[in-house]
Amino acid sequence: MGIDAHRGLALWAEGARPGSRRVELVVRDDRGDRVLVRRQVEELLVRERVDLLAGPYSSGLTRAAAPLAETHGVVLWNHGGAADDIHRRGYRMVVGIPTPASRYMLPALRWATGGPVVILHRAASGFSAAVARGAEVEAARQGRAVRLEPYPTTREGLENFLGGVRAERPGLLVAAGRLADDVAVARALRRRRIVVPTALVAAGVRAFGEALGAAADGFVGPSQWEPTAPLAPDLGPTPHAFARRFRTRFGVTPDYPAAQAYAAGLIMGRCIEVAGGLDRERLRAAATSLEVTTLFGSFRIDSGTGMQVGHEMLFVEWVRGRRRMIELPPSK
Repeated sequence: MGIDAHRGLALWAEGARPGSRRVELVVRDDRGDRVLVRRQVEELLVRERVDLLAGPYSSGLTRAAAPLAETHGVVLWNHGGAADDIHRRGYRMVVGIPTPASRYMLPALRWATGGPVVILHRAASGFSAAVARGAEVEAARQGRAVRLEPYPTTREGLENFLGGVRAERPGLLVAAGRLADDVAVARALRRRRIVVPTALVAAGVRAFGEALGAAADGFVGPSQWEPTAPLAPDLGPTPHAFARRFRTRFGVTPDYPAAQAYAAGLIMGRCIEVAGGLDRERLRAAATSLEVTTLFGSFRIDSGTGMQVGHEMLFVEWVRGRRRMIELPPSK
């Protein structure tokens, strides 16, 4: 995911000229380490004196970087951290690009509309907890019975949990974990031939299909971005044109981290133009006033928290080894 995001930023930087300026991309590998990412952000801000700071990939790493950006008064363009709490800690200088985690599973609850809802989550993960809480609130709003369950920590625990699912036959099973968590749940459902409507966070990414092969078919999940999305951007390329250019440049199909990172570049560039330069307060003000559509979808933030409120999640299903978008009725 980090490599995908890096490539998205690199593709933007190659052709970007915001305010007639050439972009030089300075990249650090945080190795998924929160201590290391803090040290690297400090180095980028103090020694390198970067003008723009694009966040890392993952909510945990973004959470670690955010207070440093705030202390230095530098906008953190958050393309990789979807956990809601990142934007609820009083930071002014964090600008969110992706849909917050609490809205990830709202499409699933419009897709499977009847019966009780069972939600697997990791309480210690801010991202997973936010996905679960958002799904729980929406299910309750619909008047549906809802139950949160922690991910089983052993194979025996998973088998016992799925035995309960077989007996209960919920209207929807939601899983909001890491890729490995959701793949394990999907494999176990297939192995036990348990068929219930199942929405997995991991089903929105290509790696899910690569891990499961034909067994991925039938699972659904939320997606921040799809190359087939019918968008008409007023800033930057269409999703299809971006995907084609990405494949030509890197030899692989982009996943959503590349698209949201590229979109972050477009947003940074437009904010430089609106602000008339690189003044940090003016950049934050420009982001607040901006309403625009990119290949990633709509961009509009809450003025106080910087949380993304314009972008809506897509919904996909695996069919014959490919993701396809599902058209859903509008939310009520």
